[in-house]
Amino acid sequence: MVRASARHDAPFRPAPAVACGWRLLGPADHPVAAGLPRGTDATAVLLGAEFRPADNALLLAAVAAAARTGGRLVLVHQGAGGGSLLRVAAREDPGLRVGVVELPAVPTRAAVAAATAAMHEPEARVDARGRVTRTAWHEVALPGHGPLPGGAVLVTGGARGLGLRAALVLARVHGWRPVVVDVAEPGRADRLASARAVVVRADVRDRDAVRAALATSVTGPVRAVVHCAGVLVAGQVARSTPADLARAQSAKVAGLRAVLDVVDARELRHLVVFGSVTAHDPHRGMGAYGLANELLRRSALSLATRLPNAATTVAEWALWSGAGMAHEMGAVAQARRMGMTPIPLRAGMDALLRLLHRPAGPAHATAIRLD
Repeated sequence: MVRASARHDAPFRPAPAVACGWRLLGPADHPVAAGLPRGTDATAVLLGAEFRPADNALLLAAVAAAARTGGRLVLVHQGAGGGSLLRVAAREDPGLRVGVVELPAVPTRAAVAAATAAMHEPEARVDARGRVTRTAWHEVALPGHGPLPGGAVLVTGGARGLGLRAALVLARVHGWRPVVVDVAEPGRADRLASARAVVVRADVRDRDAVRAALATSVTGPVRAVVHCAGVLVAGQVARSTPADLARAQSAKVAGLRAVLDVVDARELRHLVVFGSVTAHDPHRGMGAYGLANELLRRSALSLATRLPNAATTVAEWALWSGAGMAHEMGAVAQARRMGMTPIPLRAGMDALLRLLHRPAGPAHATAIRLD
């Protein structure tokens, strides 16, 4: 059985701040910039409400500066994200001490004051009223599952691995017709053919190719999207380049946006995005991948506002056994030796089927951790 957990904000009172001087990387007009005394005791990297391609270089520059000069490294952002990368950097370099502070997209004076006071904490989120919280987890029950109305399901990254298994399970259990979009050659073309799958050999970011495939091969609207596409980019944060980070993000984040631009948002009933616990839990060598999954979560929950009738879930999985990247890399046995329990393929697919029964509408869009 797969354990499911949801995140919630736990209020806390930050300890009294320690005075220090800050080296700032980021826009001079960032909300907290004016209130931070300058100096060389600590480094602050300042990001906005949306993650920009240039932010990859800014994060890496901040990690390098903090490693070179010592002191604390803090990310202050307004929803862009990036904390996952800093936490991995600190796991890889014990000399780094990092923190992450998240402001509202449109910060108030109270929020800015509270954020500035909480910059010595490992993690803090501040709302418009200046209330400070941090992440906590509580276990949740997944819905039961039963039959669902038929239709087409678009599965990105569905030619191999977990995407392939998801496409086949959804065809068998619900009678949905899979539309598999992947740059790879199908691993089980015979089984996809028996499921009446449409296989599109294309980059998931190629809107024109996906749109053309849907127009010529699918009768009726796409009712579900299962976004499994992704690229595993591994390596230490200190040795990573902005291009490495961007490559990890591309299929996940840009691919999801491209697919949702193509399908009819009003007709979509289910969106399940395959993320990873690395978006929260720092693992050595997984900084680029963790950041990609953090940005995927933030992007998917933001895009859910465009899907009025869809049940949107970001499934942040632990590693799987039987299929998936960890399985293909031979990392499952090593994970077991480290005390981790991989998700069995059958239990994971059962959890996927249950996620499809979550309530619809943007107000119910959420990320769920599954391990």
